[in-house]
Amino acid sequence: MRHHRVIATSSFVLSAAVLAASVTGAAAWQNPLKNPYVKGKLNICDQGSFFVGGVPKVTNFATSSTPSAPQQITIGQMYVQFQIPDKRRQWPLIIMHGSSHTGACLEATPDGREGWLPYALRKYNLSMFIVDQPGRGRSGFDQSVIQEGLGTNNLSLIPTNWGRITDNGAWTSWFGHLLPAGSDIVTGKLIRHGDPGDPDPPEDFSNPSEAHGKYPPAFPIPPRPNSVDLKVVSRVGAIGPAPNPANNTYLGLEYYKQLVPNAEVTLPTSQCAACTPTTVSGLNTFGPRALADLIEGLGGAVLSGHSQAANPLLHTIRYLKEDDAWGKCGPKGACLAMLKGMIIPEGAGFNPDGLTQAGLVGKDFDKIPFLLVNGDYRPLATRIGNRQARDIINASKTRSVGPALVLDTELISPKFNGQTHMNMIGFTNLELFDFIMSWADKNIKNPIVRNHCDNDDDDDHDHGHDHGHH
Repeated sequence: MRHHRVIATSSFVLSAAVLAASVTGAAAWQNPLKNPYVKGKLNICDQGSFFVGGVPKVTNFATSSTPSAPQQITIGQMYVQFQIPDKRRQWPLIIMHGSSHTGACLEATPDGREGWLPYALRKYNLSMFIVDQPGRGRSGFDQSVIQEGLGTNNLSLIPTNWGRITDNGAWTSWFGHLLPAGSDIVTGKLIRHGDPGDPDPPEDFSNPSEAHGKYPPAFPIPPRPNSVDLKVVSRVGAIGPAPNPANNTYLGLEYYKQLVPNAEVTLPTSQCAACTPTTVSGLNTFGPRALADLIEGLGGAVLSGHSQAANPLLHTIRYLKEDDAWGKCGPKGACLAMLKGMIIPEGAGFNPDGLTQAGLVGKDFDKIPFLLVNGDYRPLATRIGNRQARDIINASKTRSVGPALVLDTELISPKFNGQTHMNMIGFTNLELFDFIMSWADKNIKNPIVRNHCDNDDDDDHDHGHDHGHH
């Protein structure tokens, strides 16, 4: 057993408002030793992790901005976490997170409830492969370009737009508003969607958009238990100017700890003759290449990506097509045929421009069951782009599976009212996954198959044990 040193922290004083909030939010996170996150039994055959993709890079700036002898580092590799249930379906589900996130958003909710990863395992017998985008989380990034830029005084090498989602940026993008218009967190006040003063017009259900009804976000926001970190709410150790104290609680969400920089901007671009433009970003180079390798290595999979990941998913189709062009998988079209279905929650980059940028046309989706689901508060421009891309796919006269669907949760059921952009960790996360699986059951043939664990005997689990002692 690994022992960790416990470091004592200084005490802090809570304001009356924070103490009041602690009645409903007594802890920043739920202790799994006392209260389980998963509300059922997990029967796991196998679990682990590995890396896919990446390229070697030789640089004089591997460890410092002071040049050294050439050294090799590996960049662009993708971290893959997997779990396989005792009883599994033939095709696993691969999920890629979106901007400023990591695969952690699929494991559990910020307030200590079951995430899509364990739920899919225990209820739907799906083998799950959760990835961190190259440049994000456990996949790392290429720091050598920063060190080279500093060491050579060539600052153009250093990325200037990392695209990080800020805490208050997440709030105003999918939880609520900052009032009055034009203010900031120091001078203005954060409110939830549906609160008095909400500037959004009433929702028109015939044309779903960011407009909404008078209800709050269905997300772990106070007074929800475990929704905030009280030390963050009370600004313990805070750096920089103090915001309007009225914003402290909404700036202290436990969820914000999931947000990280989009460090994939440090990864090099690539060239794609079929793409427009032909220069492809690191985001749409390394992740899609790794996803294609993962699908081919598994022999087939259903692929899902949240928000920003919609673009890498499109480029994954491109890479599968390229692999088919030189016969990597055998018969013509065998690589692309391994993509058994595509599911996009809140796909920001799924639009006609996204298809063009990946060099795709409607018939490329002819054999791919396709579903995109938008939650509440989604911008109308995004929804329109989603529908236009859907129409391009469905216009193919050779489509051999059901129509591509773009659905808005407001039109599916009132139980999804208030479902935010972060639909995998809100209050209705499991209900949405149930809906997605009801569609998958009708559109993706995915039978239960004999698992490799069924071939094990007791001796297979005794590796490393001392058989000389009984």
